Amino acid sequence: MGDMITTPEQQVPLAKRIRAHIQLADPITWISPAMICVCGAIASSGQANAFQWENGRHWGLALLGALMIGPLGTGFSQSINDYYDRDIDAINDPSRPIPAGLVSLAGARMNWLILGTSSFLISLLFGNPIITSLAVFGIILSVIYSVPPIKLKKHYWLGPPAVGVGYVSISWMAGHLIFAPITWQSIMAACINGGLTAGLLLLNDIKSVEGDRQHGLQSLAVAIGVKKTLIVAYGVINGFEALLMVLAITWGSYWVAAFIFFALMAPIYSQIKLYREPNHKNFMRYLLASNPFVALIQIVSAFLVGGYFG
Repeated sequence: MGDMITTPEQQVPLAKRIRAHIQLADPITWISPAMICVCGAIASSGQANAFQWENGRHWGLALLGALMIGPLGTGFSQSINDYYDRDIDAINDPSRPIPAGLVSLAGARMNWLILGTSSFLISLLFGNPIITSLAVFGIILSVIYSVPPIKLKKHYWLGPPAVGVGYVSISWMAGHLIFAPITWQSIMAACINGGLTAGLLLLNDIKSVEGDRQHGLQSLAVAIGVKKTLIVAYGVINGFEALLMVLAITWGSYWVAAFIFFALMAPIYSQIKLYREPNHKNFMRYLLASNPFVALIQIVSAFLVGGYFG
Protein backbone atom coordinates (compact mmCIF):
# COMPACT_ATOMS: atom_id res chain seq x y z
CA MET A 1 0.00 0.00 0.00
CA GLY A 2 2.95 2.31 0.59
CA ASP A 3 3.41 3.03 -3.11
CA MET A 4 0.25 5.16 -3.23
CA ILE A 5 1.92 7.77 -1.00
CA THR A 6 3.72 9.98 -3.48
CA THR A 7 4.78 12.77 -1.08
CA PRO A 8 6.08 12.35 2.50
CA GLU A 9 3.58 13.97 4.86
CA GLN A 10 6.33 16.18 6.34
CA GLN A 11 6.78 17.85 2.92
CA VAL A 12 3.10 18.84 2.73
CA PRO A 13 2.55 22.45 3.93
CA LEU A 14 1.25 22.54 7.52
CA ALA A 15 -2.10 24.21 6.74
CA LYS A 16 -2.78 21.71 3.96
CA ARG A 17 -1.78 18.83 6.23
CA ILE A 18 -4.16 20.00 8.98
CA ARG A 19 -7.02 20.30 6.47
CA ALA A 20 -6.24 16.78 5.22
CA HIS A 21 -6.38 15.35 8.76
CA ILE A 22 -9.75 17.06 9.31
CA GLN A 23 -10.96 15.76 5.93
CA LEU A 24 -9.91 12.25 6.99
CA ALA A 25 -12.46 12.49 9.84
CA ASP A 26 -15.13 13.68 7.33
CA PRO A 27 -16.80 16.62 9.19
CA ILE A 28 -20.09 16.42 7.24
CA THR A 29 -20.79 13.07 8.95
CA TRP A 30 -20.50 14.58 12.45
CA ILE A 31 -23.69 16.62 12.19
CA SER A 32 -26.35 13.91 12.43
CA PRO A 33 -24.87 11.88 15.35
CA ALA A 34 -24.14 15.10 17.30
CA MET A 35 -27.73 16.27 16.71
CA ILE A 36 -29.06 12.86 17.77
CA CYS A 37 -27.05 13.08 21.02
CA VAL A 38 -28.78 16.40 21.78
CA CYS A 39 -32.11 14.73 20.87
CA GLY A 40 -31.35 12.10 23.52
CA ALA A 41 -30.77 14.88 26.04
CA ILE A 42 -34.12 16.48 25.12
CA ALA A 43 -35.78 13.06 25.47
CA SER A 44 -34.68 12.97 29.13
CA SER A 45 -36.58 16.20 29.91
CA GLY A 46 -39.67 14.42 31.20
CA GLN A 47 -37.76 13.04 34.19
CA ALA A 48 -36.93 14.77 37.46
CA ASN A 49 -33.66 16.75 37.50
CA ALA A 50 -33.02 15.96 33.83
CA PHE A 51 -32.16 18.24 30.89
CA GLN A 52 -33.46 21.78 31.30
CA TRP A 53 -33.45 24.28 28.43
CA GLU A 54 -32.65 27.29 30.60
CA ASN A 55 -29.70 25.62 32.36
CA GLY A 56 -26.39 26.67 30.78
CA ARG A 57 -24.50 23.85 32.49
CA HIS A 58 -26.88 21.32 30.96
CA TRP A 59 -26.21 22.75 27.50
CA GLY A 60 -22.49 22.48 28.21
CA LEU A 61 -22.91 18.80 29.10
CA ALA A 62 -25.08 18.17 26.02
CA LEU A 63 -22.49 19.79 23.76
CA LEU A 64 -19.70 17.81 25.45
CA GLY A 65 -21.68 14.67 24.64
CA ALA A 66 -22.13 15.90 21.06
CA LEU A 67 -18.33 16.40 20.85
CA MET A 68 -17.73 12.87 22.16
CA ILE A 69 -20.21 11.40 19.65
CA GLY A 70 -19.68 13.66 16.62
CA PRO A 71 -16.18 14.98 15.85
CA LEU A 72 -14.44 12.36 18.01
CA GLY A 73 -16.53 9.16 17.84
CA THR A 74 -17.86 9.58 14.32
CA GLY A 75 -14.55 11.11 13.24
CA PHE A 76 -12.79 7.96 14.50
CA SER A 77 -15.19 5.80 12.50
CA GLN A 78 -14.62 7.77 9.29
CA SER A 79 -10.85 7.97 9.75
CA ILE A 80 -10.34 4.26 10.37
CA ASN A 81 -12.67 3.49 7.46
CA ASP A 82 -10.53 5.66 5.15
CA TYR A 83 -7.40 3.92 6.38
CA TYR A 84 -8.68 0.43 5.56
CA ASP A 85 -10.37 1.51 2.33
CA ARG A 86 -7.29 3.30 0.99
CA ASP A 87 -6.76 0.81 -1.83
CA ILE A 88 -10.37 1.22 -3.05
CA ASP A 89 -10.17 5.01 -2.65
CA ALA A 90 -7.00 5.02 -4.76
CA ILE A 91 -9.24 3.86 -7.64
CA ASN A 92 -12.62 5.41 -6.83
CA ASP A 93 -11.63 8.66 -5.07
CA PRO A 94 -7.91 9.40 -5.44
CA SER A 95 -8.41 12.90 -4.00
CA ARG A 96 -8.97 11.45 -0.50
CA PRO A 97 -6.14 12.39 1.90
CA ILE A 98 -4.33 9.02 1.97
CA PRO A 99 -4.23 8.15 -1.75
CA ALA A 100 -3.52 11.83 -2.54
CA GLY A 101 -0.39 11.62 -0.39
CA LEU A 102 -1.52 14.39 1.97
CA VAL A 103 -1.52 12.06 5.00
CA SER A 104 0.95 9.21 5.48
CA LEU A 105 -0.18 5.80 6.73
CA ALA A 106 1.51 6.49 10.08
CA GLY A 107 -0.21 9.89 10.23
CA ALA A 108 -3.58 8.30 9.43
CA ARG A 109 -3.11 5.73 12.21
CA MET A 110 -2.25 8.53 14.64
CA ASN A 111 -5.37 10.40 13.48
CA TRP A 112 -7.84 7.65 14.36
CA LEU A 113 -5.96 6.62 17.51
CA ILE A 114 -6.18 10.18 18.87
CA LEU A 115 -9.87 10.52 17.94
CA GLY A 116 -10.85 7.15 19.47
CA THR A 117 -8.86 7.72 22.64
CA SER A 118 -10.27 11.24 23.06
CA SER A 119 -13.85 9.96 22.67
CA PHE A 120 -13.18 7.34 25.36
CA LEU A 121 -11.56 9.87 27.75
CA ILE A 122 -14.45 12.33 27.43
CA SER A 123 -16.89 9.51 28.19
CA LEU A 124 -15.14 9.12 31.57
CA LEU A 125 -15.89 12.75 32.48
CA PHE A 126 -19.62 12.00 32.80
CA GLY A 127 -18.95 9.56 35.64
CA ASN A 128 -21.47 7.07 34.27
CA PRO A 129 -20.10 3.61 33.40
CA ILE A 130 -23.01 2.99 30.99
CA ILE A 131 -22.04 6.05 28.92
CA THR A 132 -18.43 4.84 28.86
CA SER A 133 -19.63 1.36 27.85
CA LEU A 134 -21.66 2.88 24.99
CA ALA A 135 -18.62 4.89 23.84
CA VAL A 136 -16.44 1.76 23.90
CA PHE A 137 -19.13 -0.24 22.10
CA GLY A 138 -19.32 2.47 19.43
CA ILE A 139 -15.55 2.34 18.95
CA ILE A 140 -15.60 -1.48 18.70
CA LEU A 141 -18.49 -1.32 16.24
CA SER A 142 -16.53 1.16 14.09
CA VAL A 143 -13.53 -1.16 14.10
CA ILE A 144 -15.40 -4.30 13.09
CA TYR A 145 -17.33 -2.28 10.48
CA SER A 146 -14.14 -1.30 8.65
CA VAL A 147 -11.35 -3.70 9.62
CA PRO A 148 -10.81 -7.12 8.00
CA PRO A 149 -11.54 -9.93 8.41
CA ILE A 150 -14.97 -9.10 9.88
CA LYS A 151 -15.54 -5.80 7.99
CA LEU A 152 -19.30 -5.53 8.49
CA LYS A 153 -19.60 -3.06 5.61
CA LYS A 154 -18.98 -5.97 3.20
CA HIS A 155 -22.19 -7.64 4.42
CA TYR A 156 -25.26 -5.83 3.15
CA TRP A 157 -27.54 -7.19 5.90
CA LEU A 158 -25.08 -6.22 8.68
CA GLY A 159 -23.48 -2.97 7.52
CA PRO A 160 -26.53 -0.63 7.50
CA PRO A 161 -27.87 -1.84 10.89
CA ALA A 162 -24.36 -1.40 12.36
CA VAL A 163 -24.30 2.22 11.19
CA GLY A 164 -27.86 2.79 12.46
CA VAL A 165 -26.92 1.46 15.90
CA GLY A 166 -23.52 3.18 16.04
CA TYR A 167 -24.42 6.60 14.67
CA VAL A 168 -27.98 6.95 15.97
CA SER A 169 -29.11 4.52 18.69
CA ILE A 170 -25.90 4.80 20.75
CA SER A 171 -25.78 8.59 20.25
CA TRP A 172 -29.37 9.01 21.45
CA MET A 173 -28.95 6.79 24.51
CA ALA A 174 -25.68 8.46 25.51
CA GLY A 175 -27.34 11.89 25.28
CA HIS A 176 -30.20 10.72 27.50
CA LEU A 177 -27.93 9.04 30.06
CA ILE A 178 -25.89 12.21 30.56
CA PHE A 179 -28.90 13.62 32.40
CA ALA A 180 -31.08 10.77 33.66
CA PRO A 181 -31.53 6.98 33.73
CA ILE A 182 -32.84 5.87 30.36
CA THR A 183 -36.49 4.92 29.92
CA TRP A 184 -37.99 2.22 27.72
CA GLN A 185 -39.73 4.93 25.67
CA SER A 186 -36.37 6.55 24.95
CA ILE A 187 -34.78 3.20 24.05
CA MET A 188 -37.63 2.54 21.61
CA ALA A 189 -37.20 5.96 19.99
CA ALA A 190 -33.43 5.38 19.75
CA CYS A 191 -33.96 2.02 18.04
CA ILE A 192 -36.64 3.34 15.66
CA ASN A 193 -34.43 6.24 14.57
CA GLY A 194 -31.50 3.84 14.17
CA GLY A 195 -33.72 1.67 11.95
CA LEU A 196 -34.63 4.71 9.84
CA THR A 197 -30.93 5.39 9.27
CA ALA A 198 -30.34 1.76 8.30
CA GLY A 199 -33.12 2.06 5.72
CA LEU A 200 -31.54 5.17 4.22
CA LEU A 201 -28.21 3.35 3.96
CA LEU A 202 -29.86 0.42 2.16
CA LEU A 203 -31.28 2.96 -0.25
CA ASN A 204 -27.82 4.49 -0.70
CA ASP A 205 -26.60 1.20 -2.23
CA ILE A 206 -28.33 1.97 -5.52
CA LYS A 207 -26.17 5.07 -6.02
CA SER A 208 -22.97 3.05 -6.41
CA VAL A 209 -24.31 -0.21 -7.86
CA GLU A 210 -22.23 -0.08 -11.05
CA GLY A 211 -18.99 0.67 -9.21
CA ASP A 212 -19.73 -2.01 -6.61
CA ARG A 213 -20.41 -4.56 -9.33
CA GLN A 214 -17.16 -3.71 -11.12
CA HIS A 215 -15.12 -4.04 -7.92
CA GLY A 216 -16.81 -7.26 -6.80
CA LEU A 217 -18.55 -5.68 -3.80
CA GLN A 218 -21.69 -7.57 -2.86
CA SER A 219 -24.03 -4.72 -1.92
CA LEU A 220 -27.76 -5.35 -1.63
CA ALA A 221 -28.36 -3.66 -4.99
CA VAL A 222 -25.78 -5.96 -6.62
CA ALA A 223 -27.20 -9.05 -4.90
CA ILE A 224 -30.94 -8.60 -5.57
CA GLY A 225 -31.12 -5.75 -8.09
CA VAL A 226 -31.91 -2.05 -7.83
CA LYS A 227 -35.73 -2.26 -7.86
CA LYS A 228 -35.90 -4.97 -5.20
CA THR A 229 -33.43 -2.95 -3.09
CA LEU A 230 -35.73 0.06 -3.37
CA ILE A 231 -38.68 -2.01 -2.15
CA VAL A 232 -36.66 -3.25 0.84
CA ALA A 233 -35.40 0.25 1.66
CA TYR A 234 -38.86 1.83 1.34
CA GLY A 235 -40.28 -0.93 3.54
CA VAL A 236 -37.68 -0.34 6.26
CA ILE A 237 -37.96 3.46 6.19
CA ASN A 238 -41.76 3.60 6.00
CA GLY A 239 -42.12 0.74 8.48
CA PHE A 240 -40.11 2.47 11.19
CA GLU A 241 -41.89 5.78 10.58
CA ALA A 242 -45.25 3.99 10.85
CA LEU A 243 -44.12 2.31 14.10
CA LEU A 244 -43.28 5.71 15.58
CA MET A 245 -46.69 7.00 14.44
CA VAL A 246 -48.41 4.11 16.24
CA LEU A 247 -46.41 4.84 19.39
CA ALA A 248 -47.39 8.53 19.23
CA ILE A 249 -51.06 7.51 19.02
CA THR A 250 -50.59 5.05 21.89
CA TRP A 251 -49.03 7.81 23.99
CA GLY A 252 -51.91 10.17 23.16
CA SER A 253 -49.88 12.57 20.99
CA TYR A 254 -52.23 12.81 18.03
CA TRP A 255 -50.67 15.94 16.52
CA VAL A 256 -47.30 14.18 16.42
CA ALA A 257 -48.93 11.13 14.83
CA ALA A 258 -50.55 13.41 12.22
CA PHE A 259 -47.18 15.01 11.43
CA ILE A 260 -45.51 11.59 11.03
CA PHE A 261 -48.36 10.47 8.76
CA PHE A 262 -47.76 13.57 6.62
CA ALA A 263 -44.01 12.82 6.61
CA LEU A 264 -44.84 9.29 5.41
CA MET A 265 -47.08 10.51 2.60
CA ALA A 266 -45.01 13.47 1.33
CA PRO A 267 -42.21 11.49 -0.38
CA ILE A 268 -44.46 8.80 -1.92
CA TYR A 269 -44.56 10.43 -5.36
CA SER A 270 -40.75 10.65 -5.49
CA GLN A 271 -40.53 7.04 -4.21
CA ILE A 272 -42.69 5.83 -7.10
CA LYS A 273 -40.78 8.00 -9.59
CA LEU A 274 -37.44 6.59 -8.40
CA TYR A 275 -38.78 3.03 -8.57
CA ARG A 276 -39.99 3.50 -12.16
CA GLU A 277 -36.81 5.29 -13.27
CA PRO A 278 -33.94 4.50 -10.88
CA ASN A 279 -31.46 7.14 -12.03
CA HIS A 280 -29.27 9.69 -10.22
CA LYS A 281 -31.66 12.60 -10.86
CA ASN A 282 -34.64 10.81 -9.30
CA PHE A 283 -32.45 9.53 -6.46
CA MET A 284 -31.50 13.11 -5.53
CA ARG A 285 -35.13 14.21 -5.85
CA TYR A 286 -36.16 11.49 -3.43
CA LEU A 287 -33.45 12.48 -0.94
CA LEU A 288 -34.56 16.11 -1.11
CA ALA A 289 -38.17 15.04 -0.55
CA SER A 290 -37.49 12.61 2.31
CA ASN A 291 -34.35 13.57 4.26
CA PRO A 292 -35.74 16.81 5.78
CA PHE A 293 -38.72 14.82 7.09
CA VAL A 294 -36.44 12.13 8.53
CA ALA A 295 -34.48 14.80 10.42
CA LEU A 296 -37.70 16.42 11.64
CA ILE A 297 -39.07 13.04 12.75
CA GLN A 298 -35.91 12.47 14.81
CA ILE A 299 -36.25 15.88 16.47
CA VAL A 300 -40.02 15.55 17.02
CA SER A 301 -39.57 12.07 18.52
CA ALA A 302 -37.15 13.58 21.07
CA PHE A 303 -39.75 16.13 22.14
CA LEU A 304 -42.38 13.37 22.18
CA VAL A 305 -40.34 11.18 24.57
CA GLY A 306 -39.39 14.26 26.61
CA GLY A 307 -43.04 14.88 27.39
CA TYR A 308 -43.37 18.18 25.52
CA PHE A 309 -46.55 17.09 23.73
CA GLY A 310 -48.22 15.39 26.67
